[in-house]
Amino acid sequence: MWSWIMENASGLSAVGTFLTLLVWLFYAQLLLYSFQRQRRSRLLINQAYGNDTSSICLLSNMSHEPVYIQLLLITLSTSEGNTTCSITDIDRSRGKHTNITDGSVTRQGPLNSGSSMTTGTFNDMILQAARENSVTDIDTEDLTSLGLHSIRMTAIINYGPDGDSIGFERDFLIQGAAENGDDLKIRPRTVATIRLKSRRSRKRMARWIERMN
Repeated sequence: MWSWIMENASGLSAVGTFLTLLVWLFYAQLLLYSFQRQRRSRLLINQAYGNDTSSICLLSNMSHEPVYIQLLLITLSTSEGNTTCSITDIDRSRGKHTNITDGSVTRQGPLNSGSSMTTGTFNDMILQAARENSVTDIDTEDLTSLGLHSIRMTAIINYGPDGDSIGFERDFLIQGAAENGDDLKIRPRTVATIRLKSRRSRKRMARWIERMN
């Protein structure tokens, strides 16, 4: 046995070197994956406190570092087509003035890692978009007249030392008609929040940023 090992020492040494290299490559992949995971931003758009339009939209930062909410948009899908509106700032369509010193005028701002923020009720955000785009009367409080099919919530954030703009979105379906003064039913269309990664989506996001700014 020993003589066989001595005779094949060079070959066994090469095999050992190759196996060692494979082990190092495996650990290098693990380190790279861990680094990329820490660098990757993740924002969740969720529905909380009910399953109708009086429920709350919740943004949760699951990234490794804080993010900055740059833009928040809502797209209304109705029988007349789609309408996209920035709801980054609080509703000013009816001339209401809030106290600018308490931070209640905007949904823009930093969000720490592991933290969540509420953007308001779906009812308020839908009405804000409808009023600012003249889809409905300025004084209406009734969503049923809009003929809503679905809405899309889009959040654009800045993340990382370079401050890159990254988009996330989630669709919500409007179900049935309200009865006896109840709010419309609403539920997420997708299981998870979608990150805007495609080239087409990124171009669309860039147009939004340019137009809203």
